[in-house]
Amino acid sequence: KAAAPAPADRKIAAPAAVSGTAFPVKNLQLMEGDTVEKLTGMRKVVAQRMYTSAVEIPTVTQTVKVDVTALLVFRKKLKEEGHAFSVNDFVLKAVAKALRRHPEILVSLDGEQIRAHVNLGMAVALDAGLIVPVIRDADLLSLEALSAKAKDLAERARANQLGADEYKGSTFTVSNLGMFGVESFTPIINQPDAAILGVSCTEDELVMEDDGTIAK
Repeated sequence: KAAAPAPADRKIAAPAAVSGTAFPVKNLQLMEGDTVEKLTGMRKVVAQRMYTSAVEIPTVTQTVKVDVTALLVFRKKLKEEGHAFSVNDFVLKAVAKALRRHPEILVSLDGEQIRAHVNLGMAVALDAGLIVPVIRDADLLSLEALSAKAKDLAERARANQLGADEYKGSTFTVSNLGMFGVESFTPIINQPDAAILGVSCTEDELVMEDDGTIAK
């Protein structure tokens, strides 16, 4: 059962800090005109977690291009019929179905547990940092329900209205920067997940036929 939304004036609590995490001390030399602001709250916790993930996990990045021509045609058709879905909605649906077929990807960081639930983390950028609301049992949701849940979580995350349980318990995370025109990036794994998917922008490309001619 989903947690009740927090009151509108309630601030999102920063995720629990990673125990034992310490940053290397950097004695930065300040220049005239520099201002100093102490790193606190959510920004500090996000920085700690990203640092810990980058240091502790031996990352392997694989980049694959996917032809989404048919998907965009299908999306346009649905929109004309009155069903508006974002590209991210289709990505989340595809990821949920893939994880259902390949549950071995849902292994926890300690390598000793395979987790049964497809709880999709969805990275959302805030002014104060980065938060990852969780769509629980995403593989059991229809495209319509998944889209509605994603929009609801993102909107309430930006309005500081998420309950603490709504950004805990992910088993796999999706980070989508396509709307910003990003062509490629390497997202940092959201512990204790074992993997994360980074989604970039869609681009028009020329397609070659087998004989080397340009497809029409």
